Amino acid sequence: MRAIGQFHLVFTAQVAWMKRATRCLAVVAMICVAMLGGRAEACVVCIPFPEDTVTDQLLQADVVVLARENPDKPFSYVAVVVLKGDLDEPGIDLFVDSVTRRRLTFNPDQSVVLTFDGAANDWRSAGYATPTYKALAGEILARASTWNRWGQQENRAAFFLPYLAAEDLFVRELAYLEVGRASYDTIRRADSFVTAAQVHRFLANPQYLEWHALYILLLGVDATPDEEKSIRAAMASRMQSNLTLNLSAWATALIEIDRQQAIDWLETVYLSAPDRNPDVVLEIVKALSVHGALERSERSGLRRRIAESYGVLIQTHPSLAGWAARDLTAWNDWRFTGELAAVRESRLTMDGATAYAIDYYVGRAGMRISN
Repeated sequence: MRAIGQFHLVFTAQVAWMKRATRCLAVVAMICVAMLGGRAEACVVCIPFPEDTVTDQLLQADVVVLARENPDKPFSYVAVVVLKGDLDEPGIDLFVDSVTRRRLTFNPDQSVVLTFDGAANDWRSAGYATPTYKALAGEILARASTWNRWGQQENRAAFFLPYLAAEDLFVRELAYLEVGRASYDTIRRADSFVTAAQVHRFLANPQYLEWHALYILLLGVDATPDEEKSIRAAMASRMQSNLTLNLSAWATALIEIDRQQAIDWLETVYLSAPDRNPDVVLEIVKALSVHGALERSERSGLRRRIAESYGVLIQTHPSLAGWAARDLTAWNDWRFTGELAAVRESRLTMDGATAYAIDYYVGRAGMRISN
């Protein structure tokens, strides 16, 4: 319970930060992906944290050790095994809290994973080393040379898919954070590892409300008739509110089960409604974006239908036109050059990321015409 409470407090603070920054910073980051091309992009629906995970901590550390309480100095650590780097002094300047101390006392064969950042001269805990997590930490470090390379995020996320079903709570949470940063295409593969019972059990737990997004997406993959009814009911109940929490996940699941019919409905209820709060509409745009990025959406024509919805978005909610420009650039869809140019030339106040996304789209379109 304490671990859940700590994650909840951290998550609440991060959500507040993300609400202030998401509409600008997310567009900036995703424009870069659109320009680079060819890379699977992170799903914008269920990224839970805008900072490093424990895996990042392990990969970036100069030293990683397994440690226990120092018998000669109570409430301090001593390294018992070095997993990464060199350690001249086994003594570690880090406090052993009473809960961890008690747990180590009753489990003499267990330890804590600690990391050392040489530049900051800082020791940090990377989690209690249960047998499952201890083995996982070793696997992570064994893959460090590969995962530290550019463009390995999808392979890294795929590695963690089976761990979403781990019995170890800490390992499950770690896997969630890793898979949650992957593309929607990779996230859909988690359906092969996570049982329907686990999905339903997780979604029924209000303590993980902010973490529900990933499992809402999995609910939509290969949904049963009853699950389809639940998804439609969830979206119908949100139709009258301005709540944004997990809205993009439910909208993504709705598109997963109802395809073009869902896009028609979302366009009518959200994108074409000028009185809708832009923050709410943005959550629907995220759902459209992750589906439009799928190769199967291009083959089926769904991407083209999503692009048509972006045309409605540009006219009705021009403050969100940067998101449309970013996706349309990635999809090489230049049908809305005039509309986006008009938005750019209007008196609409826009942030730098939105202006850049539109300018880039219009510029690319102009180059294609001139050539």
